[in-house]
Amino acid sequence: MNTPICNFLERYENEGRLRLHTPGHNGAVPNDITEIYGADSLYHSDKSGGIISTSEALAAGVFGAKKTCYSCGGSTLAIQTALAILKARGCQTIAASRYSHRSLVSAAALLRLDIKWLYPDEFMSADVPYNVNGLCGTDAVFVTNIDYYGGTWKFVRPNIPVVIDNAHGAYLRFVDKRRFGTEYLHPLELGFPLICADSAHKTLPVLTGGAYLHFAQGEDPSNAKEFMAMFGSTSPSYLILESLDRFNATIADNIQLINNACDAVADLKERLERNGIPLKKSDPLRVTINAREYGLSGFEFASYLRTNGVECEMADENYVVLMFSATSTVEDCERAEMGILLVPAAAPKPFVQYAHIKPVVEMPVYEAVFKPRRIIPLEAASGEICAGLDCPCPPGVPLIMPGEVFDHNVINALKMHGIKNVSVVSKEML
Repeated sequence: MNTPICNFLERYENEGRLRLHTPGHNGAVPNDITEIYGADSLYHSDKSGGIISTSEALAAGVFGAKKTCYSCGGSTLAIQTALAILKARGCQTIAASRYSHRSLVSAAALLRLDIKWLYPDEFMSADVPYNVNGLCGTDAVFVTNIDYYGGTWKFVRPNIPVVIDNAHGAYLRFVDKRRFGTEYLHPLELGFPLICADSAHKTLPVLTGGAYLHFAQGEDPSNAKEFMAMFGSTSPSYLILESLDRFNATIADNIQLINNACDAVADLKERLERNGIPLKKSDPLRVTINAREYGLSGFEFASYLRTNGVECEMADENYVVLMFSATSTVEDCERAEMGILLVPAAAPKPFVQYAHIKPVVEMPVYEAVFKPRRIIPLEAASGEICAGLDCPCPPGVPLIMPGEVFDHNVINALKMHGIKNVSVVSKEML
């Protein structure tokens, strides 16, 4: 498959021109360039017909999208753009899982959008019931498809616009559903209009910050670039663009790449369970270990793994999450297995129940985040109004939102996540 961005960067390097343009390292990193002549412009590529728009069209074909836009600002930039598109269509209130990524909250604050929170039955779960009552009074739905533990959304079609945060599921487009299950659909396989944000860098061989904004058939992408330019840097990384471009050829040349990785991880899961490692059901490129059933906290299990040469994606009181990628090999899985099996077991510990906190809302998110604030100890926050997004990252999911009131339930929940100080709205501004 053609790789127009990669080809341009290679030609430019070989020409050996005197670089009297940014970036200031003057070619020390050869393919790190700016929007010079012939390099196209990320936010104007729709009008140029240049190398970026050509590459984006190839990506749309690879993923089966009506249109795909590259993002050098991760899924965050893609989500900001998607919500701006909805705002321009008249959207005022979005229904969303309480356990959405902080990028949703930040984008809603910037765009003055209200959020109606919907609660799943299980803490941090992506499986939120988007029913008629939950959607009442809203103009759009924001869905998280794969949560940090590897759970999926049970696919339904709301009768209002849909934006899906599929940050952890870009690879699902290439997964053999007959082998791994139809619950692991990519949003573009659902068959109805939607906008989807994929973090390419989480599971695909793409540099950090590389992401996609996909539009399914039936969606209007006409002003996507204009809104992306409002939030994105005017100097997008060509190293990231190059890696996005290269993946188009990588998957075209080896369509089984991802299924091979999924097979290796599936075999690893089977071996771990045979050896007494308790696992939580998760998507095909993730191993989620129930550490407490093994006799440790997730943090303790992760510490042992680190000693054994394995770094996990995330740990909490209950679980350890290991994320594999499209390029993970059998050897990678064997090394992970060795590190896991060296962790000493103990008597099972009681599961820690994270509270479903539902704080009182005192003011909209978009008002609270721009009020003057002060930092105070968490212990002294009872009755105060939250002004910031206090959350561990990963998973980057706020437990209390700006504009909500701290109470003892909120304070106890934040203590469990190790948060000691919080931002609150200054009292003189109330």
